[in-house]
Amino acid sequence: MTMLHRLHCNSSGLRVRMERSLTPKAKRRLQEFLAACPPASWLQCPEFTRRCPPSARHRYVMLSALERHGQLAGFGLARLSRLVPGRYLASFRRGPVTRSPEDLARILPGFAARLRQMGCCSMQLNPRWSGAGEVAKVARILRQAGAIELPAPAQSLHAATALVDLSGRPEDLMGRLKQRCRRQIRKAAKAGLDVRPAQTEAQAQAFGALMQSFFQARGLGLDSVPPVERQWAMTRERGAFLLAWQQDRLIGGHVMISDGDRAFWLVLARAEGDKAAAAAGYPLIWEALKLAQAQGFAAYDMAGVPSVSGVADTAARNRDQFKSAFNPDVTPLVPAHVLPLRQPDHALLFGLRQQVRGLRAAWRHQ
Repeated sequence: MTMLHRLHCNSSGLRVRMERSLTPKAKRRLQEFLAACPPASWLQCPEFTRRCPPSARHRYVMLSALERHGQLAGFGLARLSRLVPGRYLASFRRGPVTRSPEDLARILPGFAARLRQMGCCSMQLNPRWSGAGEVAKVARILRQAGAIELPAPAQSLHAATALVDLSGRPEDLMGRLKQRCRRQIRKAAKAGLDVRPAQTEAQAQAFGALMQSFFQARGLGLDSVPPVERQWAMTRERGAFLLAWQQDRLIGGHVMISDGDRAFWLVLARAEGDKAAAAAGYPLIWEALKLAQAQGFAAYDMAGVPSVSGVADTAARNRDQFKSAFNPDVTPLVPAHVLPLRQPDHALLFGLRQQVRGLRAAWRHQ
């Protein structure tokens, strides 16, 4: 089957609609749909663009697939990046979202055809299904649709994550931590580190400068991190905005948000050049775990597992050691795939983009 046939094949009676905004009624309906979808993600919700305003080089569109009777079958928030005038890369980060992998197979042709009409030559996607069985099923569906898995260096989002089991009582949670983790939590308490939720938005804003310094010192971008005022708003119903203090000095913070059925590590940052701050991560995550358990989450997502195999990267090894202290279960996620929509535009423009990104990454690691 050719790519043109794939894009115009029967979509099981689905109708694809593109929108840039939603009415209150449509928004409520979409939220109900997303609540019923296992792979729902904060990156694939209608509020994302308000929480993370896009840069000038990007714009977002929402795609919905509807059954004949109007029921939603799939949703995707696509980021359109201009490659050259009139040609775009469409990226569904942790999307599109469907109730089942089978529904993903149904909506892909319609989504692809709609984006192709808009001038997109490539479609990148990695729906947030997890676990070996579901990941294998979704990867097979993507391959059958004509998508190609991107190589590991080109994966912009992690393809595995660490999940901390939140079942039982707080003492059960503590008992599952590794010994060195419990030791670090006790050590931080003896050193006078006090972790407590931010009480006001002004307190939360004090974390902003610390967070920016922490990210800049490590060469990390803030493009996909909401501004502090949005982080504060995202934690008002579920989640937590935690700050670590020592003798009234702010030395660290952690923001945990609701991400589908999981609590999710959004930001963890510590004061640069402060020895006391080095140990703040352990009590910050510990307090987040207890709050997530109390809020009814089944698991806490540690936002990825550092890949350290064969790489002499001290920072990555330290992150891996820190996360492993909480004794999480490592679970695979669907890696990013790319579906060519227009040839030869895809081969030329997407290929050139990947080469440029590879050269930039190599330059940063020199």
